[in-house]
Amino acid sequence: MAVALVGCGVGRTPRSAAKYFYQSIAAGEYSEALSMTTLSEDADPEIYYAIMEKVSRSIAQKGGVESIEIVEERMADDEQSAVVRTLITYANGEQQQELCDLVRMDESWRVDVSLDAK
Repeated sequence: MAVALVGCGVGRTPRSAAKYFYQSIAAGEYSEALSMTTLSEDADPEIYYAIMEKVSRSIAQKGGVESIEIVEERMADDEQSAVVRTLITYANGEQQQELCDLVRMDESWRVDVSLDAK
């Protein structure tokens, strides 16, 4: 439900793209999260989905995601890349900060993902 509510602002800003990406993962919408990344269509998504399953299990062990807050957004001078710092609060009270690297592609912001680095 939360994913659907933010869908209309997806990719317009680095903030909205990062938040939507994390909300999609938390909701188990891996295909939607994948569509928000820089992975090319010819990349093998199996590795990506395996990583997402592991993340999903970790989220479930913490009782789910309670909130995702944007703490900071740093835009590059050329405005073609950005780094967004988020604070994810889980239902069990744990908090985790994440850095999300984003790049502008095709008039929208995408999460810069490299499966080689995972």
